[in-house]
Amino acid sequence: MPIPYNDISAVTVNYIVPELVDNYYKVSPVFVLVFKSETVRGFPGGNQIQQPIQYAPLKAGAFAPGGTFDISYVNTDTAMTFNVKFYYANVTIQGTQLPLNRGDCAVMSFVEEKMINGSQALAAALAGDMYGDGQGTVTSQIALDGFLAAYDDGTNYPSYGGLSRAAIGSGANSGINGYYQNVAGPLSIPTLQKAYGQATFGNKQPNLLTTTQAIYNSLYNKMVPAQRVMDTTSDLFSIGFQALRFNNQRLVVDQYCPAGYLFLINTDFMCAWLSEQELFDFGFTGFKELPNSVDAAGQLCMGGDIVVSAPRLGGILAGIVA
Repeated sequence: MPIPYNDISAVTVNYIVPELVDNYYKVSPVFVLVFKSETVRGFPGGNQIQQPIQYAPLKAGAFAPGGTFDISYVNTDTAMTFNVKFYYANVTIQGTQLPLNRGDCAVMSFVEEKMINGSQALAAALAGDMYGDGQGTVTSQIALDGFLAAYDDGTNYPSYGGLSRAAIGSGANSGINGYYQNVAGPLSIPTLQKAYGQATFGNKQPNLLTTTQAIYNSLYNKMVPAQRVMDTTSDLFSIGFQALRFNNQRLVVDQYCPAGYLFLINTDFMCAWLSEQELFDFGFTGFKELPNSVDAAGQLCMGGDIVVSAPRLGGILAGIVA
């Protein structure tokens, strides 16, 4: 058996840098905008989240002198409903590690580092499912009602919020339809502009475009250099993210965006509903001792969902080859 220590290592300890560097988790500026900004609203309780919408006009038009009005009753309103979705991140601590990680020999608390990792894991789960559907096709029905279903035009998801899209309106960006196009090739500026235009209604239009790094790079190179405008003023820049401007709206790279996709989003008509119950507002259960063990486990929890109240103000470009 070789001697494990030499003259120096026998009497000299390693210097541990007092900072744990993350080399695993991806980055999602869209998660920050959706779950950490003005889009967040408190869910006080109830069986479901119900979003009323207007989908039909009242009777109106010209009339001749002496003519009569059409006073028939018109149903104009309905509502989308969404189940509350629940998420967790588990933190298990081995009790036998506690007497080791203490005193002057403990440069950092391993419990604190586990808690930080748990917060990152919970955020990563939400960021990934944000781009799913929550309808059992791409992500589970217990997952967030994500962008894939919200901004579809009925091609892939005939319903949203418990409503049939066809019953509310037909065609792209009509009723609760967004805009969907399978590009099936490289993304051109005219194709992106068409999608943006389809989702524009007066002064309301997509105010956030999110995609992958490869597609972002392709768009960056296609834009005329004199027209490239980097965003250095918005809330994204203030938290350390850079964005390219397209029609004066933010175009960002999100590492959780699925390959081949670009999403057009209007955050003014999107709510991240979070439970007002303390535990499910990114709370912690506390550590619970495991049976017949000195180990303990606790969970970080979230309860809520994403609700897009006006899908027509957004869209999806899929099948993009960068």
